[in-house]
Amino acid sequence: MDILIAQETELHQYEIRQNREAVERLLHADFSEVGMSGTSYTFDSIVAMMDEESPTQLRVHAQNYCCDKLAPDVYLLRYQSALVGQHGEASEFAQRCSIWVLAQGRWQLKYHQGTACAPFALV
Repeated sequence: MDILIAQETELHQYEIRQNREAVERLLHADFSEVGMSGTSYTFDSIVAMMDEESPTQLRVHAQNYCCDKLAPDVYLLRYQSALVGQHGEASEFAQRCSIWVLAQGRWQLKYHQGTACAPFALV
């Protein structure tokens, strides 16, 4: 589970999201996502969205990770997230899930979903 959490949190980092080689290492070629807004993304559309991002003072806070084995090389990673500003204010609370697959000897994110939720205590 530790490798999946580490790779998931890499994807929260602006520098990683701006590095095409890192993104291709972390995201499966058949990646898909349903965002908090309900918008669906593919590998190409999420990469295009990341390319347009600008640096921000907000950081992703993630907690309460839980990992379930779905098949020998497939895991479901679930957690809570929120955006936190430089003064500690939290917003955009979400329940998140990611399906990670072992492909060609490395773990890659194949599916991700974020669902808006009520605020929760940050730990």
